[in-house]
Amino acid sequence: MPYASDRFLPAAYLNGGSLSLPLIRLAIGRTNGTVHYGVLLDATQPLTVCATHSPDLQPIGENTAHTLCQSCTRAFLILTTPPHPGGEPDFRPAVGAGKSAAAHRPIPGHLLGYCGKSLDDRAFTARRVCANCIGLSTALDRFRYTVGALELPSGAPCHVDDNVLWTASGRGNLVTGHRRDALVGTSWCGQQLSGPNPDASHECAACRRIWQEAEVTRHTYTLPRARERARWWHQRQDRALDVFDDRVDALQVGDAYSLSGCAETHHVVAAADRIRESHRDLVVYLPTDDRIADVRVHRDRAVAIKRPSYVTDTVPFVL
Repeated sequence: MPYASDRFLPAAYLNGGSLSLPLIRLAIGRTNGTVHYGVLLDATQPLTVCATHSPDLQPIGENTAHTLCQSCTRAFLILTTPPHPGGEPDFRPAVGAGKSAAAHRPIPGHLLGYCGKSLDDRAFTARRVCANCIGLSTALDRFRYTVGALELPSGAPCHVDDNVLWTASGRGNLVTGHRRDALVGTSWCGQQLSGPNPDASHECAACRRIWQEAEVTRHTYTLPRARERARWWHQRQDRALDVFDDRVDALQVGDAYSLSGCAETHHVVAAADRIRESHRDLVVYLPTDDRIADVRVHRDRAVAIKRPSYVTDTVPFVL
């Protein structure tokens, strides 16, 4: 056997031939601390994707106050994100790196290395490979070997669910849920938010009132304007377009883009630029559904962008 302990035997052996194990959240504390992604071997032995070992790890629910392990967060992206349609090279250079710098292994569908560094959109042939990328890759390969077939949760949805309510910062009130203004990053009533709260029993009345007013504006003014612009894109077959791959941060109002895991073309109506956040919030028009939607995408997500090489319409959208 390749491993000395039965902790690292394939799961099919440990579980009497079980076909798959679900990927779950594991932590030592039930309410706080660091949370890891992993499985329970033989229903009792915790095994994390980042190779963190502790017999005290136990399953915990979603939407808790835990801090996510950064290696596990990247491993989750590796496991759940489809590759970028434009192709995935084995290695890429870090942003701003020279020819002699180490090569990094990219996370599928992202311009982000296994080690967490932002990467350039070009292949790299450097002989030296990032040790941190190798470390997570080795840990993940060992995890896959041990577990065998893995039952994965769906990745983060592309389009934000309008009905999801959020918790105000401090988590003092888990009963009241707030609606989030994507472009501002706070609730519609002006409160800072800490995360989704799908278990809220009732909705903030002020948020709902302001949100309903904003929705009327979207349907009355923004939607017809976005629909007309998208129709112009399809009718102008002779238009000059710049077509290129880049990260979400490169998107501008008026661009159209697509990304792995979603067949829809997204026409950017508005974009938030909160640099310190890990995700970028966009307002997009979806031609297939003929609707305006909020989108929350990881900043290092690789997208295929189409941009008019000349601007013929500079009238801004009304949100």
